[in-house]
Amino acid sequence: MKTLSKLRLRYAKISSLRWTEKILLIYVLAVLILVKVLILLFPVSWFITPRSAPASHTSKRGIPTATMNKRVWAVNVLSTHIPLGFTCLIQALAAKWLLKNQPHVRVHIGVRSHTADGFSAHAWVTYQSVTILGEQPNLLFEPILAWT
Repeated sequence: MKTLSKLRLRYAKISSLRWTEKILLIYVLAVLILVKVLILLFPVSWFITPRSAPASHTSKRGIPTATMNKRVWAVNVLSTHIPLGFTCLIQALAAKWLLKNQPHVRVHIGVRSHTADGFSAHAWVTYQSVTILGEQPNLLFEPILAWT
């Protein structure tokens, strides 16, 4: 019974979204799935190394902040509610691609070693040195790699 009421609540939330938000969610889901497939096929260095020269149409101003926030929101919502194993690395790489025209967006990978928890790694995205995706407020990760 509880599962049915949860499904109805989720359906109501999805129904209440504007059509532009629904299209954004579909687009971001496609990007997340694509990144997940690519991360299985290629090493992480493939994502870091530039494949071509920057596009000449890229604006120095980037995309509007509201658009950036909506894209990050969509990555968070889909990663939380769809059980396809969108890890922090997949989320960070997808967000980086979605925000590719936004200057000052950086992907960070960090590690942490704790006696109780053992070794763990985490990826997050920052914009102008503020974490916009993948924040772990209670855990401190030592950055080992960052790129724009």
